[in-house]
Amino acid sequence: MLGACFAADRIMLIEFEIWRLAAGLGLFLFGMHHLEQALQQLTGRPFKVFLRQHTSRPVKGVLAGAVATAALQSSSVVSLLVMALVGTGIISLASAVGIVFGSNLGTTATGWIVATVGFKLDIEALALPLIAAGGLGVVWSAVGTRRLSISQFTVGLGLMFLGLEFMKAGASSATELFDPQALADYPPIIFLLVGLVITAIIQSSSATIMVTLSALYAAAIPLESAAAVAIGADLGTTITAILGALAGSAAKKRVAVALIIFNVVTDTIAFLALPSLLFLITGIIGINDPLFALVAFHSLFNLLGIILFLPFVGLLSRWLQSRFTREKQALLRHIKRGDTAVPEAAIENLSRETFRLIDQAAALNQLSFGLRPYRTFYDSDNDRRAVRLFERGADHDECYSEIKQLEGQILSFALAMQAQPFDPGVSARLNQIIPSIRNAVHAAKSIRDTHHDLRQFRDSANDHFNEYYDRFRAGVRDFYDQYGGLRNVKLPNHRFELLTELRKKNEALHKNMHANIYREVTSAALSETEISTLLNVSREIFVSGQSLLSALSDALLDPARSADFAGIPAT
Repeated sequence: MLGACFAADRIMLIEFEIWRLAAGLGLFLFGMHHLEQALQQLTGRPFKVFLRQHTSRPVKGVLAGAVATAALQSSSVVSLLVMALVGTGIISLASAVGIVFGSNLGTTATGWIVATVGFKLDIEALALPLIAAGGLGVVWSAVGTRRLSISQFTVGLGLMFLGLEFMKAGASSATELFDPQALADYPPIIFLLVGLVITAIIQSSSATIMVTLSALYAAAIPLESAAAVAIGADLGTTITAILGALAGSAAKKRVAVALIIFNVVTDTIAFLALPSLLFLITGIIGINDPLFALVAFHSLFNLLGIILFLPFVGLLSRWLQSRFTREKQALLRHIKRGDTAVPEAAIENLSRETFRLIDQAAALNQLSFGLRPYRTFYDSDNDRRAVRLFERGADHDECYSEIKQLEGQILSFALAMQAQPFDPGVSARLNQIIPSIRNAVHAAKSIRDTHHDLRQFRDSANDHFNEYYDRFRAGVRDFYDQYGGLRNVKLPNHRFELLTELRKKNEALHKNMHANIYREVTSAALSETEISTLLNVSREIFVSGQSLLSALSDALLDPARSADFAGIPAT
């Protein structure tokens, strides 16, 4: 009986320590998330300028990537920013490759900090004041202020340290409940796979390293096994890169492939040379503390990988530049590049591509308000096939980026045509299409600029403020319902009339919304900031509608009618 009770207590103790370890991991990841968000807010534009100005050569890119990742404590954040910067042409692919290589080295800085501070000091005495100060700062700071970001950084750092303390305690207790020597019988490949799987699940190699340091501190695993876990953690980040690139742009895929190649080759070499590298660290360099030996090993094999790959960054970049080109070409469906031998056919194909651009801009605006994008002005079913915007779960930012790319490709063809001598009719049509393209993208940009404000409406605890999201949504739905009527109108005069009615409707919606917002000033139900936000969103919705109608008038009407439409005075 007594033995049964002892066994039950032991099982309960094991469960408790497992939950303590899991809770520590959760706290660490939660704290890291807050830390990353705060650092992004605090660095913002200066960080992007830093990357742009310090990545002119691959060597500088590696150093910038290492420094940036060490500062932001997240290679994932740096990689995402780099993918965005290379996608917009701000930095070259070679610079981006150098940065992501450097980010692998920079992410090891977390291990050095934790090994130095987290296991050598009373970590709980450090964590609690940070959580107290940061938590109170978050509560007492206004949204969007620098003080809020600093408070989030402080509480995030405190939660990371507290999570580490939980992991240390859980690992230390676990060693009392089983014999750590039992793990010594497993080959290093098993620990590599453990590191890979854990990192793939929790999406953080830093967190995997922290768990491993805790186990190593508690003598739960030997140094060689911990080093194998570190290699697996590095390899696990390739899973994150693969997942991030599956539905990404061509630029994102290229950067992800560079990171995958680097990690697979570097980690393979590190695993094959595992005993030699550990002997170099412990036997020759003389780092005998297992915690420092592990983080030194992590840094060393990443540094060796950078030294190995650095001479080939240019070659790798050129090879990657020739990959994933099908996606870019697929953006254009009707234009045949260089085919201007028959001007009438070329201008027709250019018009059809412009229709597609306007359709996608209008569809993205509808999706921004949670509306199904079935409303359109022409029979677009064939043109919508295999376009990411019309697929389930499409990412708004990526779709907007594709619209911008499509704009660039259409404009490039239109400007190339404009440079050639054509008859007046073709030239006049070209002079309509170019502003139509720009107005279509401007319509999408105006709604995109309201996303932060729309999120404020949806998340606001003020019911009166919150209901304006539904009001704006209803107005946008009414506008696009009428816009969809263009699909069945073929005669130019009827199109002109419907576009004129749409313009009046857009103006009326804007005036009514403004009148409602101005009445809020006297009711005192909303703050000055909330009223300013409402006026801004109302204005952007109005501008988006006007830009879309200008695009449609140039795309659908002849030059004379389009000029008449543009000359209609505002009501």
